[in-house]
Amino acid sequence: MPGTTPARELASSAFMSFCMNNIAVEIALATPLIERVTGVAPDHTQLLLTFVFLNLCFFFGPFYGRVSGGACNNPTVYFLFWLLGEIPGASAAVGFACTVVGTAAGTFAYGLLLDALPMAGYAGINAVKAAAGPVHGALAEAAVAFTNFLFAGAIQPMFGDVMGPYAGAFFYVLTVMVERCEYSCGFMNPAVVLATHAWDGDLTSAASMMDCATYFIGAMGGAAAVAGVNALAKPRKAAGAEKKKEL
Repeated sequence: MPGTTPARELASSAFMSFCMNNIAVEIALATPLIERVTGVAPDHTQLLLTFVFLNLCFFFGPFYGRVSGGACNNPTVYFLFWLLGEIPGASAAVGFACTVVGTAAGTFAYGLLLDALPMAGYAGINAVKAAAGPVHGALAEAAVAFTNFLFAGAIQPMFGDVMGPYAGAFFYVLTVMVERCEYSCGFMNPAVVLATHAWDGDLTSAASMMDCATYFIGAMGGAAAVAGVNALAKPRKAAGAEKKKEL
């Protein structure tokens, strides 16, 4: 459950957004180095997945968790915690808004930096769109969110406090590999999508609103499904606890 302040959530979401946008630059810098050392041109997709995993290990890890005060960096997480009854609606709404605004701030900061210091061969920030359209894109986002939240709640604790966050990062990358960007690319964070459209200068056209809605509806639908599973599992857990007491 998040225990951070709105200010830290804002700052953390902005910082994470800025760094995740920089992955393409990290790949561009690493590629020639890898070629020089190995004599073989690295596969771009493999590098992308590797750097996504490494960045997520940092942001999911215990060090950053302490620094950010447990910031979620994703509005869907606040929505899920509210559905689970772990935080009140007002706190969830504030956290939700902070992640959206913070992610947009980090995206704009990175976009302005690229405008000031353009990098040859790098197009910069592009508005995210679901490759398979709104229906299949939303379903894919829901599936990615559902499986990742379910993993985080049921399986990740088995790895312990130290290794659990890295297991979560690995599982997320695994789901992206399975999805292969054929439907939505499994962003799981609709604030990222909204920020890219805001940077693109279009949040009011029907096409842009549909693109953003695809990711919000998909991710939040996946979270709602997890909350539904949790509600169904609670009576069974309570019954099991009662039986243990009786024994």
